[in-house]
Amino acid sequence: RAKLCRCPAQLDVEVVVRDNAGRMVTWTGLGFARVRDGAGLTFRVDNVPYAMDYELLLRYEPESAEDWEAVVSVSSQVLPTSSRCGNLLPSEQMYRENLPHSQRYVLLSRPFCFEPSTPYEVTMRLQRAGVTQRHPGAFILIDSLVLLPRVSELPGFHGAEAAARQEELERYQCLEVFRMAPPHPLAQACARLVCSVSALMHGGALPCQCDPQGSRSSECQVQGGQCECKPHVIGRRCDRCAPGSYGFGPLGCSPCTCSPEGSVSQLCDEVSGQCRCQPGTVGRQCDQCQPGHWGFPACRPCQCNGHAEECDPRTGTCLRCRDHTDGRHCEKCQDGYYGNPVLGSGQQCRPCPCPGYPGTRHYHGSACHADDETHHIVCLCAPGYAGE
Repeated sequence: RAKLCRCPAQLDVEVVVRDNAGRMVTWTGLGFARVRDGAGLTFRVDNVPYAMDYELLLRYEPESAEDWEAVVSVSSQVLPTSSRCGNLLPSEQMYRENLPHSQRYVLLSRPFCFEPSTPYEVTMRLQRAGVTQRHPGAFILIDSLVLLPRVSELPGFHGAEAAARQEELERYQCLEVFRMAPPHPLAQACARLVCSVSALMHGGALPCQCDPQGSRSSECQVQGGQCECKPHVIGRRCDRCAPGSYGFGPLGCSPCTCSPEGSVSQLCDEVSGQCRCQPGTVGRQCDQCQPGHWGFPACRPCQCNGHAEECDPRTGTCLRCRDHTDGRHCEKCQDGYYGNPVLGSGQQCRPCPCPGYPGTRHYHGSACHADDETHHIVCLCAPGYAGE
């Protein structure tokens, strides 16, 4: 499989993580790249082991009963150097391929000659077929780009002595198995032949190279070389976190657990675990309202009448009311003060003159209020004192 290049500028492409709970698995890895109608996608190919022609196979899954098409180009900044691929410039290869909604993969119409130690980019523009106007709400799911070697070019797979091998490959449909997503288990005859193909392409068997942090042991599967990964770790060598997890280390990776209501997606930063938050939400998991707001996920501003900036994130009760105010919204004066805090910030609450002021030794009241008719201050006296 080629590696998908996820560039930050590709706002029309998002990663969709799938779980196999209760559904038939129709993908490889952990999910798809979800591509908007008319958007582009780039795959990097930099690990070709043998100079030869490869068939290009695109695995996909439409979201609706519409046919799509892919405009594909293969390019490289490096000129070919091998005798096998030396007569072909990458810029010469362009494809326009139909992607019928009833299929799940398409084999591109022509092969391409790839060679080792050369970086290639396979770029494609994906769009609905037969229409000229792009639709921002139409998407197609791309699983992977697969390079299938033309094994007839390998030593031992051409000429009269190889007729039996070729016949077995075709009889058991050994190469067709790799077209489906996920590939079906190999027949025993295919497993033997595929091991021979791999040995010829790589010049022998390959070391496992399991990552000591991400894998459970140094041994890998005989076919394909897949190491046994720790939780939420992926890659043939178990050397990176799976999408939707972070913090690669000796214990594997940890799930992002991004809030479904507060985050843009279930993906987070691979190192810090920071999720991408919706406007108005904060926190590593985007599960909190930003300062000055409450009521996640329907975050709304704290209502404190200008006497506090923050409130309880769950109840909305204002915290640390200033200006001698009190109450859920700092809407009343503290005992010993009178006024109307709802008028806004500032000294709306003034000390009760009963007599003196709160906090002084001559103050003998407990509260006061302004009479509605006379606007005179009426004191509520402390026990043992009476007003005139």
